[in-house]
Amino acid sequence: MARPIRHMPRPYTLFEVTIRTVQSRFLLRPAPLLNSLILGVLGRALEKHPAIRLFAFKVASDHIHLILAAPDVNSLAAFMNYVDGNIAREAGRLYNWRDKFWSRRYRPIAILDDASLVGRLKYLLAHGCKEGLVASPLDWPGASCERALLFGEKLEGIWYDRTAFYKAERRGQNVRLEDFAVRYEVPLARLPMLEGKSEAEARAFYRNLVSEIEAETRQRCLDSGRELLGVEAVLSADPHSTARAPKRSPAPLCHAAGRRLRQTYRRAYRAFVSLYRRAVERLRDGDPEARFPEGCFLPPLLCPPHLVEAAAPG
Repeated sequence: MARPIRHMPRPYTLFEVTIRTVQSRFLLRPAPLLNSLILGVLGRALEKHPAIRLFAFKVASDHIHLILAAPDVNSLAAFMNYVDGNIAREAGRLYNWRDKFWSRRYRPIAILDDASLVGRLKYLLAHGCKEGLVASPLDWPGASCERALLFGEKLEGIWYDRTAFYKAERRGQNVRLEDFAVRYEVPLARLPMLEGKSEAEARAFYRNLVSEIEAETRQRCLDSGRELLGVEAVLSADPHSTARAPKRSPAPLCHAAGRRLRQTYRRAYRAFVSLYRRAVERLRDGDPEARFPEGCFLPPLLCPPHLVEAAAPG
Protein backbone atom coordinates (compact mmCIF):
# COMPACT_ATOMS: atom_id res chain seq x y z
CA MET A 1 0.00 0.00 0.00
CA ALA A 2 1.41 3.41 -0.97
CA ARG A 3 2.25 5.79 1.84
CA PRO A 4 0.03 8.88 2.04
CA ILE A 5 1.57 12.10 0.75
CA ARG A 6 2.37 14.35 3.70
CA HIS A 7 0.27 17.48 3.79
CA MET A 8 -0.12 20.45 6.13
CA PRO A 9 -3.35 22.38 5.46
CA ARG A 10 -2.01 25.54 7.09
CA PRO A 11 0.99 26.59 9.21
CA TYR A 12 0.88 25.21 12.74
CA THR A 13 -1.80 22.66 12.05
CA LEU A 14 -2.08 20.40 15.09
CA PHE A 15 -0.87 16.86 14.43
CA GLU A 16 -0.96 13.61 16.31
CA VAL A 17 2.29 11.89 15.36
CA THR A 18 2.90 8.18 15.92
CA ILE A 19 5.91 6.00 15.25
CA ARG A 20 6.18 2.30 16.11
CA THR A 21 9.10 -0.02 16.69
CA VAL A 22 9.75 -2.83 14.23
CA GLN A 23 7.44 -5.81 14.80
CA SER A 24 6.06 -3.95 17.85
CA ARG A 25 9.10 -5.00 19.90
CA PHE A 26 9.50 -3.48 23.35
CA LEU A 27 12.62 -1.58 22.31
CA LEU A 28 11.38 1.51 24.17
CA ARG A 29 10.72 -0.37 27.41
CA PRO A 30 10.91 2.15 30.24
CA ALA A 31 14.13 2.41 32.21
CA PRO A 32 15.60 5.41 34.06
CA LEU A 33 18.53 5.78 31.67
CA LEU A 34 16.43 5.39 28.53
CA ASN A 35 13.85 7.86 29.86
CA SER A 36 16.61 10.41 30.40
CA LEU A 37 18.11 9.79 26.95
CA ILE A 38 14.73 10.18 25.23
CA LEU A 39 14.04 13.43 27.08
CA GLY A 40 17.52 14.61 26.14
CA VAL A 41 16.85 13.90 22.46
CA LEU A 42 13.51 15.72 22.60
CA GLY A 43 15.04 18.69 24.40
CA ARG A 44 17.93 18.99 21.97
CA ALA A 45 15.59 18.58 18.99
CA LEU A 46 13.40 21.42 20.27
CA GLU A 47 16.46 23.63 20.73
CA LYS A 48 17.60 22.89 17.16
CA HIS A 49 14.06 23.48 15.87
CA PRO A 50 12.66 26.29 18.03
CA ALA A 51 9.66 26.83 15.74
CA ILE A 52 8.24 23.41 16.70
CA ARG A 53 5.56 23.47 19.40
CA LEU A 54 5.35 20.27 21.42
CA PHE A 55 2.14 20.02 23.45
CA ALA A 56 2.16 16.46 24.79
CA PHE A 57 3.98 13.15 24.36
CA LYS A 58 4.01 9.60 25.69
CA VAL A 59 6.62 6.91 25.13
CA ALA A 60 5.09 3.43 25.36
CA SER A 61 7.20 0.27 25.22
CA ASP A 62 6.69 -0.18 21.47
CA HIS A 63 5.70 3.22 20.12
CA ILE A 64 5.71 6.98 20.68
CA HIS A 65 2.81 9.43 20.51
CA LEU A 66 3.26 13.19 20.19
CA ILE A 67 0.87 16.08 19.74
CA LEU A 68 2.68 18.98 18.11
CA ALA A 69 2.59 21.74 15.52
CA ALA A 70 5.12 23.11 13.05
CA PRO A 71 5.33 26.11 10.71
CA ASP A 72 5.56 23.87 7.64
CA VAL A 73 5.75 20.21 6.72
CA ASN A 74 9.48 20.33 5.93
CA SER A 75 10.26 21.63 9.43
CA LEU A 76 8.10 18.87 10.88
CA ALA A 77 9.99 16.28 8.83
CA ALA A 78 13.37 17.62 9.92
CA PHE A 79 12.32 17.58 13.58
CA MET A 80 10.89 14.07 13.44
CA ASN A 81 13.84 12.68 11.48
CA TYR A 82 16.16 14.03 14.15
CA VAL A 83 14.05 12.63 17.01
CA ASP A 84 13.49 9.23 15.41
CA GLY A 85 17.09 8.73 14.33
CA ASN A 86 18.64 9.69 17.64
CA ILE A 87 16.17 7.74 19.80
CA ALA A 88 16.75 4.68 17.62
CA ARG A 89 20.51 4.95 18.09
CA GLU A 90 20.35 5.51 21.86
CA ALA A 91 17.74 2.82 22.56
CA GLY A 92 19.40 0.38 20.16
CA ARG A 93 22.73 0.89 21.88
CA LEU A 94 21.20 0.49 25.34
CA TYR A 95 19.23 -2.66 24.50
CA ASN A 96 21.77 -4.18 22.11
CA TRP A 97 19.51 -3.98 19.05
CA ARG A 98 21.48 -3.63 15.81
CA ASP A 99 18.71 -4.25 13.26
CA LYS A 100 16.07 -1.94 11.84
CA PHE A 101 14.46 -0.05 14.73
CA TRP A 102 11.24 1.56 13.44
CA SER A 103 8.56 -0.32 11.51
CA ARG A 104 7.96 2.61 9.12
CA ARG A 105 8.33 6.35 8.97
CA TYR A 106 6.35 8.51 11.39
CA ARG A 107 2.67 9.06 10.67
CA PRO A 108 1.21 12.56 11.22
CA ILE A 109 -2.59 12.89 11.38
CA ALA A 110 -4.14 16.36 11.40
CA ILE A 111 -6.38 17.29 14.34
CA LEU A 112 -9.04 19.65 13.00
CA ASP A 113 -11.16 20.74 15.99
CA ASP A 114 -11.08 21.10 19.76
CA ALA A 115 -13.34 18.12 20.42
CA SER A 116 -10.98 15.85 18.49
CA LEU A 117 -8.00 17.42 20.23
CA VAL A 118 -9.42 16.55 23.65
CA GLY A 119 -10.10 13.01 22.47
CA ARG A 120 -6.59 12.50 21.09
CA LEU A 121 -4.99 14.02 24.17
CA LYS A 122 -7.00 11.70 26.40
CA TYR A 123 -6.04 8.75 24.20
CA LEU A 124 -2.36 9.69 24.51
CA LEU A 125 -2.52 10.09 28.28
CA ALA A 126 -4.41 6.80 28.70
CA HIS A 127 -1.56 4.68 27.35
CA GLY A 128 -0.60 2.13 29.96
CA CYS A 129 -4.06 2.34 31.53
CA LYS A 130 -6.17 1.18 28.61
CA GLU A 131 -3.84 -1.81 28.15
CA GLY A 132 -4.39 -2.90 31.76
CA LEU A 133 -0.87 -2.13 32.92
CA VAL A 134 -1.21 0.76 35.41
CA ALA A 135 -4.06 2.40 37.32
CA SER A 136 -3.21 6.00 36.45
CA PRO A 137 -1.35 7.85 33.70
CA LEU A 138 0.84 9.19 36.50
CA ASP A 139 1.99 5.64 37.26
CA TRP A 140 3.48 5.03 33.82
CA PRO A 141 7.27 4.58 34.33
CA GLY A 142 8.30 5.74 30.86
CA ALA A 143 9.07 9.19 29.50
CA SER A 144 5.85 11.19 29.38
CA CYS A 145 4.34 14.62 29.92
CA GLU A 146 1.70 14.09 32.66
CA ARG A 147 3.58 15.49 35.63
CA ALA A 148 4.66 18.53 33.68
CA LEU A 149 1.07 19.21 32.59
CA LEU A 150 -0.56 18.59 35.97
CA PHE A 151 2.05 19.88 38.38
CA GLY A 152 4.44 21.99 36.34
CA GLU A 153 7.34 19.62 36.98
CA LYS A 154 10.43 20.20 34.84
CA LEU A 155 11.10 17.67 32.10
CA GLU A 156 14.83 17.23 31.71
CA GLY A 157 17.11 14.66 30.11
CA ILE A 158 20.71 13.98 29.12
CA TRP A 159 22.27 14.29 25.70
CA TYR A 160 25.70 12.73 25.13
CA ASP A 161 27.83 14.49 22.53
CA ARG A 162 29.28 11.24 21.25
CA THR A 163 30.96 12.90 18.27
CA ALA A 164 33.05 15.12 20.54
CA PHE A 165 33.74 12.15 22.82
CA TYR A 166 35.05 9.98 19.98
CA LYS A 167 37.21 12.81 18.63
CA ALA A 168 38.73 13.34 22.07
CA GLU A 169 39.47 9.61 22.35
CA ARG A 170 41.16 9.60 18.94
CA ARG A 171 43.37 12.46 20.10
CA GLY A 172 44.47 10.23 22.97
CA GLN A 173 42.76 12.23 25.71
CA ASN A 174 41.77 10.46 28.92
CA VAL A 175 38.02 11.21 28.82
CA ARG A 176 34.74 9.61 29.87
CA LEU A 177 31.43 9.78 28.05
CA GLU A 178 29.97 11.52 31.11
CA ASP A 179 32.34 14.42 30.44
CA PHE A 180 30.33 15.16 27.29
CA ALA A 181 26.87 15.03 28.85
CA VAL A 182 24.58 18.01 28.33
CA ARG A 183 21.26 18.45 30.12
CA TYR A 184 18.29 19.65 28.10
CA GLU A 185 14.85 20.71 29.22
CA VAL A 186 11.75 19.71 27.27
CA PRO A 187 9.48 22.78 27.18
CA LEU A 188 5.81 22.08 26.50
CA ALA A 189 3.69 24.63 24.65
CA ARG A 190 0.21 25.67 25.75
CA LEU A 191 -2.58 24.08 23.71
CA PRO A 192 -4.35 26.63 21.49
CA MET A 193 -7.68 25.81 23.14
CA LEU A 194 -6.16 26.78 26.51
CA GLU A 195 -4.77 30.13 25.38
CA GLY A 196 -6.07 32.85 27.65
CA LYS A 197 -6.58 30.41 30.52
CA SER A 198 -4.64 30.76 33.76
CA GLU A 199 -2.04 28.19 34.77
CA ALA A 200 -4.42 26.87 37.43
CA GLU A 201 -7.24 26.49 34.89
CA ALA A 202 -4.96 24.67 32.44
CA ARG A 203 -3.77 22.25 35.13
CA ALA A 204 -7.37 21.64 36.22
CA PHE A 205 -8.23 20.72 32.62
CA TYR A 206 -5.46 18.11 32.53
CA ARG A 207 -6.36 16.81 36.01
CA ASN A 208 -9.95 16.24 34.88
CA LEU A 209 -8.76 14.18 31.92
CA VAL A 210 -6.52 12.08 34.15
CA SER A 211 -9.34 11.57 36.66
CA GLU A 212 -11.61 10.34 33.86
CA ILE A 213 -8.95 7.90 32.71
CA GLU A 214 -8.44 6.59 36.25
CA ALA A 215 -12.19 6.08 36.75
CA GLU A 216 -12.53 4.28 33.41
CA THR A 217 -9.56 2.05 34.25
CA ARG A 218 -11.11 1.05 37.59
CA GLN A 219 -14.40 0.27 35.88
CA ARG A 220 -12.71 -1.91 33.24
CA CYS A 221 -10.98 -3.88 35.99
CA LEU A 222 -14.31 -4.40 37.78
CA ASP A 223 -16.12 -5.39 34.60
CA SER A 224 -13.43 -7.83 33.45
CA GLY A 225 -12.45 -9.17 36.87
CA ARG A 226 -8.80 -8.80 35.92
CA GLU A 227 -6.06 -7.16 37.92
CA LEU A 228 -3.60 -4.66 36.50
CA LEU A 229 -0.20 -6.07 35.59
CA GLY A 230 1.58 -3.25 37.39
CA VAL A 231 4.75 -1.24 36.94
CA GLU A 232 7.08 -4.14 37.78
CA ALA A 233 5.72 -6.15 34.85
CA VAL A 234 6.36 -3.21 32.52
CA LEU A 235 9.92 -2.74 33.76
CA SER A 236 10.77 -6.45 33.61
CA ALA A 237 9.65 -7.03 30.01
CA ASP A 238 12.33 -8.25 27.58
CA PRO A 239 13.08 -5.34 25.19
CA HIS A 240 13.41 -7.79 22.29
CA SER A 241 10.01 -9.40 22.91
CA THR A 242 6.81 -8.38 21.19
CA ALA A 243 3.24 -7.75 22.22
CA ARG A 244 1.11 -10.90 22.07
CA ALA A 245 -1.60 -9.34 19.94
CA PRO A 246 -0.51 -5.88 18.71
CA LYS A 247 -3.41 -3.79 17.48
CA ARG A 248 -3.45 -3.04 13.77
CA SER A 249 -6.14 -0.72 12.47
CA PRO A 250 -6.12 1.65 9.49
CA ALA A 251 -5.05 5.16 10.42
CA PRO A 252 -7.65 7.84 9.65
CA LEU A 253 -6.86 10.61 7.20
CA CYS A 254 -7.62 13.19 9.90
CA HIS A 255 -9.19 13.56 13.34
CA ALA A 256 -12.45 15.53 13.23
CA ALA A 257 -15.57 15.33 15.38
CA GLY A 258 -18.05 16.06 12.59
CA ARG A 259 -18.67 14.14 9.37
CA ARG A 260 -18.91 17.33 7.30
CA LEU A 261 -15.51 18.52 8.47
CA ARG A 262 -13.98 15.14 7.63
CA GLN A 263 -15.52 15.18 4.17
CA THR A 264 -14.30 18.72 3.50
CA TYR A 265 -10.79 17.75 4.55
CA ARG A 266 -10.90 14.61 2.39
CA ARG A 267 -11.90 16.61 -0.71
CA ALA A 268 -9.19 19.18 -0.08
CA TYR A 269 -6.62 16.44 0.39
CA ARG A 270 -7.58 14.73 -2.87
CA ALA A 271 -7.20 18.02 -4.72
CA PHE A 272 -3.82 18.54 -3.07
CA VAL A 273 -2.63 15.05 -4.08
CA SER A 274 -3.67 15.68 -7.68
CA LEU A 275 -1.67 18.92 -7.83
CA TYR A 276 1.34 17.30 -6.13
CA ARG A 277 1.47 14.36 -8.54
CA ARG A 278 1.16 16.71 -11.51
CA ALA A 279 4.14 18.72 -10.21
CA VAL A 280 6.17 15.54 -9.69
CA GLU A 281 5.52 14.50 -13.29
CA ARG A 282 6.67 17.91 -14.56
CA LEU A 283 9.81 17.68 -12.42
CA ARG A 284 10.60 14.22 -13.79
CA ASP A 285 10.16 15.57 -17.31
CA GLY A 286 12.94 18.06 -16.59
CA ASP A 287 10.88 21.16 -15.80
CA PRO A 288 12.79 23.03 -13.05
CA GLU A 289 9.88 25.46 -12.67
CA ALA A 290 7.40 22.79 -11.57
CA ARG A 291 5.13 24.36 -8.96
CA PHE A 292 4.21 22.27 -5.94
CA PRO A 293 1.08 22.99 -3.88
CA GLU A 294 1.37 24.77 -0.57
CA GLY A 295 1.66 22.59 2.50
CA CYS A 296 3.56 19.75 0.79
CA PHE A 297 6.83 18.05 1.62
CA LEU A 298 9.18 19.12 -1.16
CA PRO A 299 11.19 16.42 -2.97
CA PRO A 300 14.84 16.22 -1.77
CA LEU A 301 16.12 18.07 -4.84
CA LEU A 302 13.97 21.08 -3.95
CA CYS A 303 14.11 20.90 -0.14
CA PRO A 304 15.96 23.89 1.39
CA PRO A 305 19.53 22.82 2.35
CA HIS A 306 19.23 24.11 5.93
CA LEU A 307 16.31 21.73 6.56
CA VAL A 308 18.24 18.77 5.17
CA GLU A 309 21.19 19.62 7.43
CA ALA A 310 18.94 20.14 10.44
CA ALA A 311 17.52 16.63 10.08
CA ALA A 312 20.96 15.05 10.36
CA PRO A 313 21.98 13.41 13.67
CA GLY A 314 24.30 15.20 16.04
